[in-house]
Amino acid sequence: MQTIAVGSLAPSAGRTTVAAGIAVASAYSGRRTLALRVDGDAGAARDASLFRELPGSRGRGGQPLTAEKAMEYAASEGVDVLLLELPPAAAAPASADEILVLRGEADTLPTGGIDGRRVVATLAPQRQIELVRGRLERLGATVLGVLPEDQLLAAPAIPDLRDALQAAALLGDGDEPRAMEFIMVGPIMTDPAHPYYARRRRKAVLTRSDKTDLQLAALINPPDCLILTGGLPPSPYTLDRAASEETVVLLTQLRTRQAVEAIARLWATVPFRGEAKVERAAEIIRRTGIAEMALALPGGGLASAAGA
Repeated sequence: MQTIAVGSLAPSAGRTTVAAGIAVASAYSGRRTLALRVDGDAGAARDASLFRELPGSRGRGGQPLTAEKAMEYAASEGVDVLLLELPPAAAAPASADEILVLRGEADTLPTGGIDGRRVVATLAPQRQIELVRGRLERLGATVLGVLPEDQLLAAPAIPDLRDALQAAALLGDGDEPRAMEFIMVGPIMTDPAHPYYARRRRKAVLTRSDKTDLQLAALINPPDCLILTGGLPPSPYTLDRAASEETVVLLTQLRTRQAVEAIARLWATVPFRGEAKVERAAEIIRRTGIAEMALALPGGGLASAAGA
């Protein structure tokens, strides 16, 4: 069994994105693959639950474990590849192939301490990808890949919006982990609404809770999530129309400007979750060659899989 331990120096580096992406790519290649989460920080239970739903996992795992228990469990399940996500700054098991995940903005890269380590950088602006790769290589790291910034991977999901806005779910499932790739602020008049809203998919729309005409205009090209600001109960017409479109409706006491500011603070810090993000991560991990390089590390991978 090949064990790939995915760690980071700090939180919010993208460990779950990388671990899930490699796990899905591995499963799609025909390997019996399992992703498990090592306990030790606040996000462990959430990540373990996500891993349980990955393609190929077949509902296995689901609870954070110690590294030793996770490896014992994976061995008992007879898997070929174990992806083991570690808490921030945790040491990898000696028998594992370690991958260190770093945020890839050029001004946040470490200045040392990564000599000889295998590294994946995430959230790198497109224009900085080669700059980031070069800096990491000059520090002595083996760079498995640099993941570019991605609108969907950075986007908040409906529960993230609900929590950031301290909002109540008036309609639909406020816990549904659909990522809102675009946040659109409603216009002050209904006339431009139709072409404006038609431009985007995977969107949440913010509009005032006391403006029924603007709410109904937003629902002509229905968003996944309608966020009503100002705290006033909406018209039954809005809720009826939203129900027919299966749109989640959130109500926040914040004014629209305050809501926009709260949402802006979410970008690139939200947890990785939801089927759309899993598929996008797997696609990018495959396209950049990271999955192939990770599965060819000394602990096993392409050669041993081919001979199996």
